[in-house]
Amino acid sequence: MHIPGINKGSLLKLIGELGHDFISKFETFKEFCNWANLAPNNKISGGKKISSKVPKRKNPVGQILRVAANSLQNEKSSLGIYFRKMQARKGRQPAIVATANKMGRVIYTMVKEKVEYNASLGQDKQVDILKKKLKRTQKELEKLQKQISICKEAA
Repeated sequence: MHIPGINKGSLLKLIGELGHDFISKFETFKEFCNWANLAPNNKISGGKKISSKVPKRKNPVGQILRVAANSLQNEKSSLGIYFRKMQARKGRQPAIVATANKMGRVIYTMVKEKVEYNASLGQDKQVDILKKKLKRTQKELEKLQKQISICKEAA
Protein backbone atom coordinates (compact mmCIF):
# COMPACT_ATOMS: atom_id res chain seq x y z
CA MET A 1 0.00 0.00 0.00
CA HIS A 2 2.99 2.33 0.34
CA ILE A 3 3.77 2.16 -3.38
CA PRO A 4 2.40 5.28 -5.10
CA GLY A 5 -0.46 4.46 -7.48
CA ILE A 6 -1.39 1.19 -5.76
CA ASN A 7 -4.61 1.44 -3.79
CA LYS A 8 -6.62 -1.19 -1.90
CA GLY A 9 -8.55 -2.33 -4.95
CA SER A 10 -5.44 -2.68 -7.09
CA LEU A 11 -3.63 -4.53 -4.35
CA LEU A 12 -6.48 -7.01 -3.86
CA LYS A 13 -6.70 -7.62 -7.62
CA LEU A 14 -2.93 -8.19 -7.81
CA ILE A 15 -2.97 -10.65 -4.92
CA GLY A 16 -5.96 -12.42 -6.48
CA GLU A 17 -4.25 -12.75 -9.86
CA LEU A 18 -0.74 -13.56 -8.64
CA GLY A 19 -1.40 -15.71 -5.60
CA HIS A 20 0.78 -15.89 -2.54
CA ASP A 21 3.71 -17.81 -4.09
CA PHE A 22 4.17 -16.12 -7.45
CA ILE A 23 7.88 -15.61 -6.74
CA SER A 24 8.49 -19.34 -7.09
CA LYS A 25 7.20 -19.23 -10.69
CA PHE A 26 9.68 -16.58 -11.85
CA GLU A 27 13.44 -16.66 -11.33
CA THR A 28 14.01 -12.96 -12.04
CA PHE A 29 11.99 -9.78 -12.22
CA LYS A 30 12.63 -9.72 -15.97
CA GLU A 31 10.68 -12.95 -16.39
CA PHE A 32 7.88 -11.56 -14.23
CA CYS A 33 7.65 -8.31 -16.21
CA ASN A 34 7.77 -10.18 -19.51
CA TRP A 35 4.96 -12.49 -18.36
CA ALA A 36 2.92 -9.48 -17.21
CA ASN A 37 3.36 -7.97 -20.69
CA LEU A 38 5.28 -4.96 -19.37
CA ALA A 39 8.46 -5.43 -21.37
CA PRO A 40 8.92 -4.26 -24.96
CA ASN A 41 9.26 -6.94 -27.61
CA ASN A 42 12.59 -5.89 -29.11
CA LYS A 43 12.78 -7.28 -32.62
CA ILE A 44 16.36 -7.00 -33.85
CA SER A 45 17.54 -8.07 -37.28
CA GLY A 46 21.06 -7.52 -38.53
CA GLY A 47 21.94 -5.48 -35.47
CA LYS A 48 19.14 -2.96 -36.12
CA LYS A 49 16.08 -2.56 -33.94
CA ILE A 50 13.04 -3.12 -36.14
CA SER A 51 10.30 -2.79 -33.53
CA SER A 52 9.98 -2.47 -29.78
CA LYS A 53 6.22 -2.37 -29.35
CA VAL A 54 4.62 -4.17 -26.44
CA PRO A 55 2.89 -7.29 -27.80
CA LYS A 56 -0.91 -7.37 -27.68
CA ARG A 57 -1.57 -9.96 -25.01
CA LYS A 58 -4.12 -9.47 -22.29
CA ASN A 59 -2.65 -10.08 -18.89
CA PRO A 60 -4.68 -8.81 -15.92
CA VAL A 61 -1.55 -8.15 -13.85
CA GLY A 62 -0.07 -5.96 -16.56
CA GLN A 63 -3.35 -4.13 -17.00
CA ILE A 64 -3.59 -3.42 -13.26
CA LEU A 65 -0.02 -2.12 -13.15
CA ARG A 66 -0.54 0.06 -16.24
CA VAL A 67 -3.67 1.62 -14.70
CA ALA A 68 -1.73 2.25 -11.48
CA ALA A 69 1.15 3.77 -13.46
CA ASN A 70 -1.25 6.01 -15.37
CA SER A 71 -2.45 7.49 -12.09
CA LEU A 72 1.06 8.75 -11.27
CA GLN A 73 0.87 11.75 -13.61
CA ASN A 74 0.54 14.28 -10.79
CA GLU A 75 2.23 12.34 -7.97
CA LYS A 76 5.16 14.01 -6.26
CA SER A 77 6.87 10.71 -5.51
CA SER A 78 9.91 9.27 -7.24
CA LEU A 79 7.68 7.10 -9.44
CA GLY A 80 5.67 10.18 -10.45
CA ILE A 81 8.84 12.01 -11.38
CA TYR A 82 10.01 8.97 -13.35
CA PHE A 83 6.66 8.86 -15.19
CA ARG A 84 6.87 12.53 -16.18
CA LYS A 85 10.50 12.16 -17.28
CA MET A 86 9.63 9.20 -19.50
CA GLN A 87 6.55 10.99 -20.83
CA ALA A 88 8.66 13.98 -21.85
CA ARG A 89 11.19 11.73 -23.52
CA LYS A 90 9.01 9.13 -25.28
CA GLY A 91 5.33 10.05 -24.98
CA ARG A 92 2.43 9.02 -22.77
CA GLN A 93 1.88 5.37 -23.76
CA PRO A 94 5.56 4.32 -23.55
CA ALA A 95 5.79 6.18 -20.23
CA ILE A 96 2.87 4.19 -18.84
CA VAL A 97 4.48 0.90 -19.87
CA ALA A 98 7.92 1.93 -18.56
CA THR A 99 6.51 3.05 -15.21
CA ALA A 100 4.37 -0.09 -14.91
CA ASN A 101 7.51 -2.13 -15.62
CA LYS A 102 9.31 -0.28 -12.84
CA MET A 103 6.39 -0.88 -10.47
CA GLY A 104 6.45 -4.58 -11.38
CA ARG A 105 10.17 -4.73 -10.57
CA VAL A 106 9.55 -3.00 -7.25
CA ILE A 107 6.72 -5.38 -6.31
CA TYR A 108 8.72 -8.45 -7.33
CA THR A 109 11.76 -7.31 -5.32
CA MET A 110 9.65 -6.41 -2.29
CA VAL A 111 7.95 -9.81 -2.18
CA LYS A 112 11.13 -11.75 -2.91
CA GLU A 113 13.28 -9.98 -0.31
CA LYS A 114 10.36 -9.50 2.13
CA VAL A 115 10.96 -5.78 2.66
CA GLU A 116 8.66 -2.76 2.69
CA TYR A 117 8.64 -0.08 0.01
CA ASN A 118 11.25 2.57 0.79
CA ALA A 119 10.34 5.85 -0.88
CA SER A 120 13.50 7.56 0.42
CA LEU A 121 15.67 5.60 -2.05
CA GLY A 122 14.08 7.40 -4.99
CA GLN A 123 14.25 10.75 -3.19
CA ASP A 124 18.02 10.43 -2.78
CA LYS A 125 18.33 10.07 -6.54
CA GLN A 126 16.12 13.10 -7.06
CA VAL A 127 18.38 15.23 -4.86
CA ASP A 128 21.37 14.17 -6.97
CA ILE A 129 19.47 14.99 -10.17
CA LEU A 130 18.54 18.44 -8.87
CA LYS A 131 22.16 19.12 -7.87
CA LYS A 132 23.30 18.20 -11.39
CA LYS A 133 20.65 20.49 -12.89
CA LEU A 134 21.83 23.33 -10.65
CA LYS A 135 25.47 22.86 -11.73
CA ARG A 136 24.47 22.70 -15.40
CA THR A 137 22.38 25.86 -15.10
CA GLN A 138 25.21 27.70 -13.32
CA LYS A 139 27.63 26.76 -16.13
CA GLU A 140 25.16 28.00 -18.75
CA LEU A 141 24.74 31.25 -16.80
CA GLU A 142 28.52 31.74 -16.72
CA LYS A 143 28.70 31.20 -20.51
CA LEU A 144 25.95 33.75 -21.08
CA GLN A 145 27.69 36.27 -18.82
CA LYS A 146 30.90 35.82 -20.83
CA GLN A 147 29.00 36.38 -24.07
CA ILE A 148 27.41 39.53 -22.66
CA SER A 149 30.80 40.89 -21.58
CA ILE A 150 32.27 40.14 -25.03
CA CYS A 151 29.36 41.92 -26.72
CA LYS A 152 29.78 44.98 -24.45
CA GLU A 153 33.52 45.15 -25.21
CA ALA A 154 32.85 44.95 -28.94
CA ALA A 155 30.27 47.73 -28.81
